[in-house]
Amino acid sequence: MIAHLDGRLVKSLPTQVVMEVGGIGYEVAIPMSTFDQLPAAPAPVKLLTHLVVREDAHLLFGFATEDEQSLFRLLINSVSGVG
Repeated sequence: MIAHLDGRLVKSLPTQVVMEVGGIGYEVAIPMSTFDQLPAAPAPVKLLTHLVVREDAHLLFGFATEDEQSLFRLLINSVSGVG
């Protein structure tokens, strides 16, 4: 599991960001609430994460706060089609 990313914000869109951590660019899906809290790129940023591993993809979701992350985990474990 990837617990968090701490690096440089390279690019941000309302639904995803690209972060550079140790020379590797991570594409991370984010909620609008996290997007609203991001600084302008390029800037240092830390995101809490949740990694979803599927047969056809590895998806990394990022969150600005523990509350956002906890709500996502609650939804992904109890509602069909989330994530």
